[in-house]
Amino acid sequence: MLYGIPYLPAMTLSRVQTRILYIGLGTRPVFSVVMKLRRLTVVAVVYLLVIIGAVFIVYRYLLSSGQSSLTIPIYNRKSPDNIELNILDRELTPQGSWPSSLTGVSTTDIPPLTPTTLPAYLSLPILYLVQTEKCLPPYLLSNDVLGNGSLRFEVMVLSYKEPCDNPPQHHIQYILNSATTWSTGRNFLFESAMHRKKAYLYYIFMDDDIVLSDVKQANPWRKFEAFLRSVEPAIAAIDLTQDNNLQMIRNIHRDRQCSREDVYMSSVWFDAIFNAFHYNAVHRILPYDSTFDTQTWYASQMAVIARSEVLFRGQVVLHTEVVGENREHRPYPKGLEFSHAMFESWLSGLAERHVPPNHLQCANVYVHQWITMEGLHGWNSSTMCLPPPPPHDVIEPGRYACA
Repeated sequence: MLYGIPYLPAMTLSRVQTRILYIGLGTRPVFSVVMKLRRLTVVAVVYLLVIIGAVFIVYRYLLSSGQSSLTIPIYNRKSPDNIELNILDRELTPQGSWPSSLTGVSTTDIPPLTPTTLPAYLSLPILYLVQTEKCLPPYLLSNDVLGNGSLRFEVMVLSYKEPCDNPPQHHIQYILNSATTWSTGRNFLFESAMHRKKAYLYYIFMDDDIVLSDVKQANPWRKFEAFLRSVEPAIAAIDLTQDNNLQMIRNIHRDRQCSREDVYMSSVWFDAIFNAFHYNAVHRILPYDSTFDTQTWYASQMAVIARSEVLFRGQVVLHTEVVGENREHRPYPKGLEFSHAMFESWLSGLAERHVPPNHLQCANVYVHQWITMEGLHGWNSSTMCLPPPPPHDVIEPGRYACA
């Protein structure tokens, strides 16, 4: 017998016997090789599962520490970590404790706020959103402005005429969309930013012709970013040299004897050229209303101004030292007439959707004033005399509606 196969006569079946011998003797080494391959496969699978598990554990750790790419839950403030923010203007550095009303945080467990003990979420990047014809102008691409990819900001650009052919930069993303107005272009950027599902501290919408300066000769871009991180208002804007809104506010303070001069002041009016929205505020104010774009492109910003006062009265501020200038004026519809129906469409039901019941009646007072007085309400509003919000105030709709 040869592995269970009987021998056949050698004279007549020698070739068959030879082949049987060959196959029989060859099965053992083949079987051994197969078993080794199986063992190696099992080991490889085990190693792969271990690697996947390790990656998952690291991802969960980053998610829990607030450094992941997912959006931060609204009002979920994290405890301070030791993070160096390198704040440029020390006068803006908050030195007090957190407000006692801060949701979910015990002030007894938190040390005073200093540049090295600020909460982890304040180190999140800032996202600039810009519309331009093709590529960002050279001025904006300089390292002192938006060209330095090593700082804590990113840039999203809507090219509305031609695709940009600049060499790629990791912190700048270009998107081509030629079928937009000013309002729908900003909405396209807003929606694109939301689809990133990445956490940003502020969303700064700006025009590509803005030039910033600082009255103290500091870098206005870095100073404004440091201001956002150290004060954290709901909405922040700057004055324009052409508008001089700050002087008008100072005149109101003088006439009403309510002077509130500081590095930043509460306001109602703010030009659309450079607006910063906190992540707790942006989705309540935007998207822009493009319904009246055929009549005037100013309408969509008027809607933003009115919504901002209704929801975040007293938490909308103008920086008093960073000033802007727009050096290019493109043709577009510029009507300045805003009707009763416009304000009704912008504000009806807004307070009911966002403001807590205990502040709802007060918030609706401003809804009524905007609708009945239309654009005349802004400069006559009592909001102009409110003190500026304290650093790191809770950003909540209707918080100062009854103030």
